[in-house]
Amino acid sequence: MTKPGVSIQVNNNEFVWNQENGLLTFDGAPSLLFWDSAIELFLKTIEEVSGKDVSRTVYETTGYRMGSLVTSYYSGRRGIEHLSAGYNNIYRNAGWGNFEVIHLSLEDQTAVVRLTNSWEHRIFKGNKGVLLPSHWAGIFSGIFERDMWYKVKSSAVLDGKQVDEIEIFPSDFTVTDNIHDLARRKERESIKELENLVSSRTEELSSMIKELSTPVIPVLNDILVIPLIGKFNEERLADLIEKTLYELMRQKARFVLIDMTGLKNVDGHILEGILQVIQAIKLLGADGYLVGISRDVTIQIVKSAINLNEIQSFSSLQKGVEYAVKQNGYALVKK
Repeated sequence: MTKPGVSIQVNNNEFVWNQENGLLTFDGAPSLLFWDSAIELFLKTIEEVSGKDVSRTVYETTGYRMGSLVTSYYSGRRGIEHLSAGYNNIYRNAGWGNFEVIHLSLEDQTAVVRLTNSWEHRIFKGNKGVLLPSHWAGIFSGIFERDMWYKVKSSAVLDGKQVDEIEIFPSDFTVTDNIHDLARRKERESIKELENLVSSRTEELSSMIKELSTPVIPVLNDILVIPLIGKFNEERLADLIEKTLYELMRQKARFVLIDMTGLKNVDGHILEGILQVIQAIKLLGADGYLVGISRDVTIQIVKSAINLNEIQSFSSLQKGVEYAVKQNGYALVKK
């Protein structure tokens, strides 16, 4: 028959197993036992899901609050020596390793704690711990009744044992600040990621708009048509010249018809740009014509100070194409 309970006394600490109900208490408080491998899997899963920055903040915050819980347990008991002696047994008997307070200044409110064979090193294997150092910052925050933080002074293997020295000191930095700092960092990272995404999409859209806004269309042998659509700034005019010359050379065309049907308003800036395109076309040995000029655009051209008198122009794209075909030695014959 199974015994209803088993009790073991280790120093001043008592472990009691209630086998009937499947419960374990450690000094009267409900407790759990885990293998190192299970804790390692649990913590590494947190890191895998949350990332290193988030998991580090979780570990530090948890360690700090666990330390604060320890001092609340010892609240009302006199003397740091009493706390150190009593907690040392609990710490060691729970499998956390050993600790020793090797420096303590009540006046400066500073301390140095030496940790030996810390369970955190067994789990994270070679990496500096954060949960237990912050745990001690939480303990001394309760002792000195003010915000404390930590710094890992040294971490080394001595005589086959892992030894860490943790410096504890007053600080305006709190675990709440740590959480807020993480939130701000993550917010900045999200904003940066969004900005990069917007920038990438903007570049894609700009490239697409360039392709669509200034198409170069071959209509017949040696004849290209470039319809002008929308408003033109310096960038679009430069792109118009570059694209026109590229396609002119690539397709070995002799005539380029710049179609202004889609332009409702023109100003001196646009007309200067169109003049530059026509001049660039001539420099490559081809002819450039203006087609699709409406009555309103004609009036605007006349009122401007730009001289386009030497440029051949037509009221419609059809008339411009017919003229270019004749200049090319062909004739359009109706069947």
